[in-house]
Amino acid sequence: MRIVSGFLKGKKIDFLKSLATRPLRDYVKENIFNIISHSNLIKLNLEKVNVLDLYSGVGSFGIECISRGVKKTTFVEKDKEALKVLKKNIAYLKIEKKSAIFEVNVFSFFNRVGKNEKYEIIFI
Repeated sequence: MRIVSGFLKGKKIDFLKSLATRPLRDYVKENIFNIISHSNLIKLNLEKVNVLDLYSGVGSFGIECISRGVKKTTFVEKDKEALKVLKKNIAYLKIEKKSAIFEVNVFSFFNRVGKNEKYEIIFI
């Protein structure tokens, strides 16, 4: 698995061979960003955006977002094996300052998160 675009373009990240997590394919990530970039309905300055990567697995989408210049990505994952790989990927790419990891399920995250964080909500 690799990063499609941005300052980390071409870097490989580890992934799990598991039925519990399935990372986004490269063409899906590329299509998501094409929609965001070329849509008349969505106007985002990625440098000002905080991203929530829910059910993040090994972090392929959130890492792609960081590579493309987002302000910060918050990863939410509860699977222990996926978390090990996620942390390894973030350390390998040296993007700790742009990353936050919550080791809980998504519902617990929303119960715990403060109202100080602001996120652009785009449902995909």
